[in-house]
Amino acid sequence: MSKNHLYVNLYETLKQQIIEGQYKSEDKFPSKRALGQHLSVSNTTIEHAYQLLLDEGYIYSKPRSGYFVSDIETLPIIPTNINHAHQIFSSNENFHNPKPDYDLAFNMSEIDTEYFPMKQFRKYAKDAFEDDELDLLLHASFKGEISLRQEIAHYLFNSRGVTCHPEQIIIGSSTEQLINLLTDILSNGKFLIENPSYPPIKQVLDKKQITYLQVPVSHTGIEIDYFQKSNNNIAYVTPSHQFPTGYVMSLKKRTQLINWAQQSEGRYIIEDDYDSEFRYFGKPIPALQSLDTKDKVIYISTFSKSLFPSCRIAYLVLPNKLLSTYNQLNNKEGNTVPAHTQKIVANFMKSGSFERHLNKMRNVYRHKLTTILNALMPYQSQLKIDGALAGMHFTLTVKNSLTMKQCLENAKKNKLKIIPFSQYDNNQNSAKFILGFGGIPISQLKEHTDALIKSLIV
Repeated sequence: MSKNHLYVNLYETLKQQIIEGQYKSEDKFPSKRALGQHLSVSNTTIEHAYQLLLDEGYIYSKPRSGYFVSDIETLPIIPTNINHAHQIFSSNENFHNPKPDYDLAFNMSEIDTEYFPMKQFRKYAKDAFEDDELDLLLHASFKGEISLRQEIAHYLFNSRGVTCHPEQIIIGSSTEQLINLLTDILSNGKFLIENPSYPPIKQVLDKKQITYLQVPVSHTGIEIDYFQKSNNNIAYVTPSHQFPTGYVMSLKKRTQLINWAQQSEGRYIIEDDYDSEFRYFGKPIPALQSLDTKDKVIYISTFSKSLFPSCRIAYLVLPNKLLSTYNQLNNKEGNTVPAHTQKIVANFMKSGSFERHLNKMRNVYRHKLTTILNALMPYQSQLKIDGALAGMHFTLTVKNSLTMKQCLENAKKNKLKIIPFSQYDNNQNSAKFILGFGGIPISQLKEHTDALIKSLIV
């Protein structure tokens, strides 16, 4: 636990003791020195905690006499469940969430925070709160801060070949929020989505009772043949690193998909390019939008993997034909990303720090993936690896005699958390797993991989 937060825990604990009646009105509070010695913390920590209690009226001071508890009946009481001070300070474990059953995990949503350029990012955060940035205190544009949309437009052109104007870009707090917006823009849309697919797309469509058809995915991408048998007109795909299989859509299928969209006025493709920054083997594959000549591709992506998940910035690029529809929407949701956060990211990108960070992380994640794959190579007769060309996850199918249940039981014995692929595909009965490696520290790669091998190999 950070020392900067220690005083907050102490304040919360003492406040709760007052609320629960362990201290009565007019009781004398311990001196700062005495409590500091008892808890083995600095006087500064005690002073900060006492000051918060003073500010909120839980205690008051008497000159040369010390601190005393206020009349409890006059205080706004909000019961909470907080441990006593001696319990909190007796063990560091009390500062954290309950310890999980596992020590090792191939989590999907985590990134490696060790290499994040916090010093540079902090500088841009400070700049965003300077006196000449008062406009950021006002309501942000519905589409998002223009400075960020400009930087995204430059970045997409240079990295993915996506051609767009900043006016075509809309900022949102998540892919799910932007999908929800798209269903309003494409109000008559009937969707074709991948099977298995990214869960939020299905959740949004189910919630809004929008018609959709689930189309199987093969090693080369979504099966285009199904499109011709359907009257559905909106295709949602993850071509650069299909979620959850990890497959990369072939150039042939990309061309077929674009041709399908161009055959009818009302057809559109939503291209979710969620972790396209990270491709480790082979030549980079261009975005679908860069191959489109008739404004048929809606491009969508996020900073969750390229920066950090709590950044909460996603964005979409609308074809010009749909911009007027967006502008005419009634009751559009206001932009939910804080203007200061948008400004910070815009400056981070403009300085070149974002590109340097991506280059560094591409090497870090390539090293992690290669290390894991090399360790698994001797067991390729028992394990089948898919989707490891790009992104921050791959799939692993167990080909020996172990069942899913046995694999999970073995993993539990080895204190390892692995995610069954069946969480994303109800038709998956074999022992198949989806493994995220981004958040595993390099120093723990061997430990994780050894536990994985012990759990899945006979």
